[in-house]
Amino acid sequence: MLTLYNVISSDGFIARKDGSEDFIPDNLWPNFLNLCREYGALIMGRKTYDAIQNYGKEFFRSFEELPIKKIVISGNRNFLPKKGYIVVHSPKDALVLAPDALVSSGPMLNNFLLKNGMVKKIILHEVPISIKEGIKPFDTDGISLIPIDETAKLEGVKVCEYNVMNNPTTLIL
Repeated sequence: MLTLYNVISSDGFIARKDGSEDFIPDNLWPNFLNLCREYGALIMGRKTYDAIQNYGKEFFRSFEELPIKKIVISGNRNFLPKKGYIVVHSPKDALVLAPDALVSSGPMLNNFLLKNGMVKKIILHEVPISIKEGIKPFDTDGISLIPIDETAKLEGVKVCEYNVMNNPTTLIL
């Protein structure tokens, strides 16, 4: 089962409406890299892959050098990522390659994984910045989030961890 990870604003958004993540402080990057190392695999959607490719050279290089599986889910059968990434065309294929991976993605993939019972845990790093409107990480319809009491502490960030309880009605793998 997967662990979903996102950084959110204090009002619950992962990005502005235009996709910008400019409100996320750079000092969170090492924490993200540590989570990737801990899980040994990162699953992302193609838009997240594209966003990472546009990060600053220092951030990008530190991610590229991680000795983990980097899995990109894309419906485009012609999509060719850079060397070091694995492309799959369905969440089921990603789950086969990395059944206990970390997922960092947007609402489309997040919602699919949650609605199909593939997520066991959610980690949210909430920064103390309100952006008023933007893109939510996922819908909570049909799932119950059970707060985990003992969570890691990070300076300047509220760490929220949840176990996910849901009853998927239709599994689309």
